[in-house]
Amino acid sequence: MRIDVIDDDAGFASVRENWDQVYMRDPHAQHFLSWSWLKSYLSRRTRWFVLALRESEPGSPYTAFFPLRLSTYQDRKTGAFSDEIMMAGNFAADYTGFLSEPEYEEHAARGFAAFLKSQHWTNLRLDNFTGSPKRREAMLSAFRSEEFVLRKRPTTDDNGIDNCICPHVPLPESWEDYLEQQVSSQTRQKLRRLLRKLDGDEGYRVTYATPATIDRDLDALFTLWHSRWSEQKGEDRTNRLVVATRQMLMDSFDDGNLDVPVLWCGDRPLGVLANIIDRPKKTILFYITGRDETSKALSPGLLLHAYAIRRAISEGFRSYDFMRGNEPYKYLFGAEDRTISCPIVRTRTGRNLGDVLHPLSIRHVYEQGTELYKKGKKKEAEIAFQQVCETVPDHMGARFGLAQLLFDQARLTEAEAEFKQIAEKVDDRVPVLIRLGDTQIALRRFDAAAETFARVTKLAPDNSQAHYKRGVALVAAKRLAKAAKAFAALQEFHSDDPAHASYLAKAQAALAQIAPVNATHRPASDPSHSPVAALAGTKTAGRKKLRHSTAIRQPELPLAR
Repeated sequence: MRIDVIDDDAGFASVRENWDQVYMRDPHAQHFLSWSWLKSYLSRRTRWFVLALRESEPGSPYTAFFPLRLSTYQDRKTGAFSDEIMMAGNFAADYTGFLSEPEYEEHAARGFAAFLKSQHWTNLRLDNFTGSPKRREAMLSAFRSEEFVLRKRPTTDDNGIDNCICPHVPLPESWEDYLEQQVSSQTRQKLRRLLRKLDGDEGYRVTYATPATIDRDLDALFTLWHSRWSEQKGEDRTNRLVVATRQMLMDSFDDGNLDVPVLWCGDRPLGVLANIIDRPKKTILFYITGRDETSKALSPGLLLHAYAIRRAISEGFRSYDFMRGNEPYKYLFGAEDRTISCPIVRTRTGRNLGDVLHPLSIRHVYEQGTELYKKGKKKEAEIAFQQVCETVPDHMGARFGLAQLLFDQARLTEAEAEFKQIAEKVDDRVPVLIRLGDTQIALRRFDAAAETFARVTKLAPDNSQAHYKRGVALVAAKRLAKAAKAFAALQEFHSDDPAHASYLAKAQAALAQIAPVNATHRPASDPSHSPVAALAGTKTAGRKKLRHSTAIRQPELPLAR
């Protein structure tokens, strides 16, 4: 057995034919594990990966696929970052899991579990995991050890609806067979009465979305849905759900896998369904509805479901799936229950396996550390940078961040040593050398600082900051003639960078100060005219202070892979 990791678009595209073959052979496959749905959904996500299992030598077909994603969160108490592996379709897919050739089902589950146990994560969330009981048991049994804690995510909502129960309606050969065999006499009469209203000339009609009407029809759907749920879910959450759901539905529509029937009374929409179409499995999956709660003449939801089921039967579909949630109305249509599970596997330590970050989260945690630093949350930033370095010791970006924090803590000798090491290991030395020079000025090692800034001007001749700071260091070292040349060098080139104008103005002011000193040859021991005093901002009688900028700025550095 061999497991490959696919984590880019090209790799995912290359397995489509193999994927489709396994999808068709897997009796538990469902649309949210189809290649087409995942392709659209994952194209808008980051840090996803697919475990692809083959049973024999390289080049042989894969027999199972497990699509996953990585999420990272920060512990509120410790500030440490932890990784969480979740199902690839989480937050949109009612069903998740893995695909497998039937004869390799349990073997694949154990293989995937063994691979995951070798990775670095704190939580493994198997939300909405579907498939046979033996498939799920084979997966979970691998985590029944002292190293892990297994629990089930609560799935019953405030209304008492269990979202691990998924009603579906097996569809017979004809609509009449369906009415006679699968619904009660009372429901049969009600559905016939509703459809007669629709089929008769009473001002009602059903349309299906086309490319020309899809925006209008989805507007109607989400306007009705929003009015029903915004108070209960909250305005902000409702709006976020609308944006995310609409995007997913549009992707499905563009792929030709979405039906949007709209019930109208004249020009007024009374109800809208969004049904995902799984043609290979001959299944209609009901995803979301919006209905006019004030409509008293008929039941828009019931009528639309009846209409969609009748049409599905006529087109040869074999299942109408209401998906998650055991709402009572679903059973009016003769639904049967399927169950899914939502187990969570957590490390007993509450930390990542191996106490290091997952490789796919290194960049994310580094970027989070950088943002925390910019916001002044330096303790949290230090934790992030330290975790990155524990995972990748030669990650120059994180090492730079830690060196910067040493500078902030006035641990200047340590900061200088670290900046020196980093400068020898990165391709772009300029930002690191500038911070090294700043540190050397703070250590009052002015000659060394001047030499460091001179290195920058050789690497980047038009770097205004380096020319100016070299001049400052030379003034502090009492090498005024060379300082004057450094300041004057700023006038020899032009730049559109606003910082250049600022440094040029500072250099001109500095030149105006040191020129009289050179002209009168005042002794350096005169404290009122000492360039070191000027650098430090010491108050002097009758003279301006020579100021310099050592503002801390986090540069962009190459990331260690």
